[in-house]
Amino acid sequence: MKKLFFIPIFLMLFTTGCVPKSIIDDINIEAASAFDELEDDTFIGTVLIQEYLPDQSTENKTFTATANLRRDLLLNIQRQSSEPLHLGGLMVTIFGDKLADRGIIDFVDNYQRDPSIGARNFLATSSGSALQILKGEYGPRGNSDYLNNLIEHNMRYRDLPETNLHIFIRDYYTKGKDPYLPELRQINNKEVEISGLSLFKKDREVHVLPTEKMFFFKLLADRHSNGSFKVDLGIDKEAEIKSIASKRKIKLSKKYPSQVVIHIKIKGVIPEYTGDKITPQIVKEVEKALEKEVNKECLSLVKQFQEQGIDPIGFGFYHRKQIRGYDFKKWEEDYKRLTFKIKTDVNIVETGVVE
Repeated sequence: MKKLFFIPIFLMLFTTGCVPKSIIDDINIEAASAFDELEDDTFIGTVLIQEYLPDQSTENKTFTATANLRRDLLLNIQRQSSEPLHLGGLMVTIFGDKLADRGIIDFVDNYQRDPSIGARNFLATSSGSALQILKGEYGPRGNSDYLNNLIEHNMRYRDLPETNLHIFIRDYYTKGKDPYLPELRQINNKEVEISGLSLFKKDREVHVLPTEKMFFFKLLADRHSNGSFKVDLGIDKEAEIKSIASKRKIKLSKKYPSQVVIHIKIKGVIPEYTGDKITPQIVKEVEKALEKEVNKECLSLVKQFQEQGIDPIGFGFYHRKQIRGYDFKKWEEDYKRLTFKIKTDVNIVETGVVE
């Protein structure tokens, strides 16, 4: 019995000894990458390596190569690196605008096949050159940390809906749902901004939603946990709503089978108001004004998506989910005939400073 007890322990020790190991000082860990398409149907790829210096600052080091095939890019970049490149630290991947128009799934597919790359790797498109964004200098913490924090901050506190490598792949392979990614724009060599939301048909970018529409898109596609919005109440009267929390439900109308009902619930506080005094009547005005604005803008968005033949909200998925035995081959034609109804309930739970 004692011999049988020690056999599994021996096997565990033996197998752990077979796991390949890498010494961190002997490898280059890829922190971010960027891909662009050139005029002559060749690809250019850039990888960012962050080297941590003794004074606690970070040096951004990039390797760039071109190739006619995507699989050759990394091989060509490896030839420039004095140490092996490892993808396990990858935080952000940016696709240039021309490449996004062509299709990005071949690049993304490589990522999902590599177990060293985490699903939380942020994907993004760029307004212009993706390579140029990686070659900026965005502070002592390094470019990959800056870009990662920029995207994460805008998801948590602003109007960018949640997305990452895992979510993009899920939406791409889901019948009745199209993916979306943040678009980045380099303001100057030290700053980058979220310039819009790239909407895809399968893996090709077909439209970039401007930043002023992203608040309403997030109400439809995701949920706000700490958003903000300004409501215009007329001459010299404006209220800012903060700490916005929202959720939405999508259902098919029982009375009208070809109608989708989207119910949006919003809670928030009014920290500032440019009028004289916040009264219960003013609070009601703010609630009604925001409800009207949300209904109008969200209805305009879903009709726009319908005309463009894209489905970033996932109405096709809800049809498959809520109609038993639904024939998805009919969806393309059914989507064209779909009508929408937006119902918004706004609840102001607190008022604050009067300006």
